[in-house]
Amino acid sequence: MEIRINRENLLAGVQRVQGIVEVKGAMPILSYLLISTDKEGIYIQATDLEIGIKGYYTANVTAPGKVALNARKLHDIIRELPDHKEIHLVREENDWVTLKCEKSVFRLPGLPATDFPVLPDYSEESLMEFKGSFLKEMIRKSAFAVSPDETRKGISGLLLEMDNGHATMVGTDGHRLAFITRPLLKSNLTEKTPFILPKKTLAELVKLMDEDDATCSFSVKKNHFAFIQNRQVIVSRAIDGKFPNYQQVIPTDNNIQVVVNKDNLLHALRRVALLADEQSKMVRFEIKTGNLTLISDSTELGAANEEIAVEYEGEEICIGLNAKYVLEILGVIDDEEIVLHLKDKDHSCLIKVKQDQNFLSLVMPMRL
Repeated sequence: MEIRINRENLLAGVQRVQGIVEVKGAMPILSYLLISTDKEGIYIQATDLEIGIKGYYTANVTAPGKVALNARKLHDIIRELPDHKEIHLVREENDWVTLKCEKSVFRLPGLPATDFPVLPDYSEESLMEFKGSFLKEMIRKSAFAVSPDETRKGISGLLLEMDNGHATMVGTDGHRLAFITRPLLKSNLTEKTPFILPKKTLAELVKLMDEDDATCSFSVKKNHFAFIQNRQVIVSRAIDGKFPNYQQVIPTDNNIQVVVNKDNLLHALRRVALLADEQSKMVRFEIKTGNLTLISDSTELGAANEEIAVEYEGEEICIGLNAKYVLEILGVIDDEEIVLHLKDKDHSCLIKVKQDQNFLSLVMPMRL
């Protein structure tokens, strides 16, 4: 194998697989990536046996071939090479590889390509097609709510479902929930089919996607799904579980509405949360006409309170909420104002924005 490739091209390909490469694992080959050639370029792929990534990059291929190289070591070398230069890679006997760039020369031990795990078989027949920017936004605004407990299969990933030309993503951990719907460019599904997608896969997908305006297609084959954008592919095993009926927990009668500047609430809540109980993270929201007071009170840490102006007229209401959960919601909202939809201290707080009725989050109340 002999190739010449632009340093930026090779660095981009190697960087995109770093997130799934296992540095220390039972199988040393999983800390490697596979480089293979075709007539006009190279494929770079990596896997952790649950997720596989494969990308195509243009290169001048003098001699075809394939080899597995240590992903982190290769990345560290390419990162230190000068910008906008050509890298010359040659596979030699016993899978040793010589890498040259200007006056720098490296010799790296490789492993046989035949030892590298095969990427799971995936379909190129699209079931849904997303605008890249919409898919990224959907992941960003729902993935934070996914449960970190992998033993709870049904909520350890993001729900993806299609209905009436729109895709919906929902994440929940049982204490909070995020819901977002965006239009699809195309759908070949005739019924509302749910898929539960691993959070890690979607995080890697966001890194892989090249252009916000490019089309990203979604396909399924047996128990594996794939996202394909241009010549970048990520394939993963779907989670085998049952997602809870999220529509039952989204309140429809939270008639108390409090309009507040997002940044004012974000910064005030960060400050008050510094003295919240370290386990519960609870902050009291005391709301009355024109005013919201945030209160934290911990026997060990002390107490804090801060007032901010809000648009609200009505009876005083108080609710306890997990500050960390609320801050994570505020962190993904782009709008200047948010609306808190409340009922009483015993019912969940629904958080929306005025301009987008297809995105919402909710946080369950805490005992005051």
